[in-house]
Amino acid sequence: MDLIKSLFTSSPFVALFMCIAIGYAIGKVRVGKFQLGGIVGTLFAAIIVGQVGVEVDQSVKSIAFALFIYSLGYVSGPQFFSSLGRNTLSQVHLAIFSCIVIFATVWGLAHFFGLDKGTAAGLLAGATTESASVGTAGEALAHLGLDSGKVKTLQANIGVTYAITYLFGFTLVVFFVSVVAPRMMGVNLKDAAKSYESELGDVNEDLDVGQEEALRDVLVRLHRVTNPAGIGMTIAEFEKQQDGVIIQALARKGRHREVTQELVLAEGDRVELIGKRDPIMKAGSYLGEETADVRGMGFVGQTLEVVLSNKEFVGAEFSELKERIAPELRRGVFVTKLVRAEHTIELRPRTRLQAGDVLTIYGPTDSVTTSAKAVGYSMDRGLAVDYVYLALGIITGVLIGMISVSIAGSPVALHTGGGCLISGLIFGWLRSKHPTFGRLPAATALHLKDFGLSIFVASVGLAVGPQALTLLKAQGLMLPALAVTVVLVPLISSMYYAKFVLKMEPVVICGALAGILTCTAGLNAAVSEAGSETPVLGYTVPYAIANVLLTLLGPIIVLTV
Repeated sequence: MDLIKSLFTSSPFVALFMCIAIGYAIGKVRVGKFQLGGIVGTLFAAIIVGQVGVEVDQSVKSIAFALFIYSLGYVSGPQFFSSLGRNTLSQVHLAIFSCIVIFATVWGLAHFFGLDKGTAAGLLAGATTESASVGTAGEALAHLGLDSGKVKTLQANIGVTYAITYLFGFTLVVFFVSVVAPRMMGVNLKDAAKSYESELGDVNEDLDVGQEEALRDVLVRLHRVTNPAGIGMTIAEFEKQQDGVIIQALARKGRHREVTQELVLAEGDRVELIGKRDPIMKAGSYLGEETADVRGMGFVGQTLEVVLSNKEFVGAEFSELKERIAPELRRGVFVTKLVRAEHTIELRPRTRLQAGDVLTIYGPTDSVTTSAKAVGYSMDRGLAVDYVYLALGIITGVLIGMISVSIAGSPVALHTGGGCLISGLIFGWLRSKHPTFGRLPAATALHLKDFGLSIFVASVGLAVGPQALTLLKAQGLMLPALAVTVVLVPLISSMYYAKFVLKMEPVVICGALAGILTCTAGLNAAVSEAGSETPVLGYTVPYAIANVLLTLLGPIIVLTV
C-alpha cells in the first residue's frame, strides 16, 4: 500500500487513468439487464482509490469539465433549438413540466430532511442520471464565498451522493419506463406499439428490433426494350404508370443518349431503371428482358447520409418529404433509411420528421447532391477537427460564464459550466446551419464528451474519497429512499400529465419519460419491451431539453437550498 500511495502521490495522472481503466471495466459487467456504465464505475473506483489520498491539479478537472460540457452542448445544439417549435410543442411542454417537478421534489426533500447544499445537488444529479449537474453545482459552491474546508466537504457530498443515488435512479428509470408505466397506463407495450405503427402507415417489413433487410429496397436494373407495350412510349408516359420507377440512363445502338421526358423508347434500347424492389420488377417485365450489357450507360449512383435541418421539413410527415422537393431536384432519389438517436426508424408514411434526423438517400449523383442541400446537409465523414472553432467556442463559454448579474443583492453567474454549455449549444447550432466551417465530427464530439466527463468524475472521486465514509455513515441508508422519491414523483406525474393533458400515445410517453431523465438505457429497455423503435419518437426532444435544464438546475439547487 505504501508503494501504491507513493506512486499515486508522485504521479496523480497514474491514479487518474487507473480509475478510468478500473471504472470502465466495472461498467462493462452486466447483471441481467442492468449495466453500471463506465462513468459511474469510474466514480466508484476513484472514491476507493481516493482513500489513500491523491491530489489532482484543479486545472485538470476544470479543462476536462469544459471539454465535456461544451461537447454536450455542441451535439445537443441543433436538436435543442429546432425542438423549440410548434411541431414538438407537447414534448417540449412535457420536458419543462418534468424539470419543474424534479426541482420542486429535490428542493422539498432537502428542506424537509435538512440536506446540505452538496447532498441536495448530488441527489439531483444522481437520481436524474444527469452527470453534468455534478460539475455545475460544484462550481456554484466554489463561488458562494464559503471557507475552503466547507466547500470541499460540500463538493465531496455532491460526488458521493451522486454515486449512490445514480445506482437507484438508473435502475428505477429503466424498470419504470419499460414495465411499470405501461401497466399503470393499462396498455401492453407491444400492442400499443403495433397500434401506433398502424396509424403511422404500413411498411412491407416483419423484422425484429435492430434488424434490416438483407435485400435492399431500392434497386437498379438494366433491361432491353423488346416488348411491344413499351416500344413507342415516351419516357414521361412510361414513368407515369410505373409507381415511382425512373429511367435513369439509356443507350441506343451502343451509344449513350440524354434522358429527357420527351424521348421515345425504341426497340433494342437498353434502359437503366431505378426504383423500389416490387415496382421495378414489374416495370422491367413490362419493357422486356433483363441484360448485363452496360456499354454506353454512364450512370453513377451515390449514397449520402443527410442531417435534416431545413425548417420546411421539420415536423412534416415522411410521405410529404417527396412532395415538398421540386421534381427536377429529386428525380431518381430514394430515402432508404431514417436514423434518430442512433436508432433506425421504420419509414412509415405518417412518421413525423424531426430536426437532427439522419436520412440515407440514394440515386444519381447530381440529384442526390441537390436533394441533400434542399433537406439539410450531408454528414461530414472527414476526420479533421477545426480546432480554431473548437477553441473559440470554449473561450466564448468561459467569457459567458464570467458575466455576473446581481439578484437579490447577490452576484450570480453561470461560471464555466453554464457558459460552455450555452456556447456549445450556439456553436453546434451554427455549425448545423452552415456546415462549411467548424468541423467537429460526431464521433469526435462524443469522444470529447465522454473522455472529458471521465477525467472530471475521476478527479471528483479522488478528491472526495477521504470524506466518503463520513457521508455514508451519516446519510447512507436514507439516500436510496430519497433517490426513489426523486425518480418516482416526476415520472408518475409526467406520465399522467402526458396521457391526460397532452394526449400523447402511451408508447411515445415511455420514450419521453426516458428522455426527461436523460436515460438512454431506459429508452433501449422500452424499445426492447415494445419490440419496436416507436418509443424513440418521444425521446429525442425531451432528452435535448432536459439535458440543458437539468444541468442548469444544479446551481439553482445550490443557491436555493
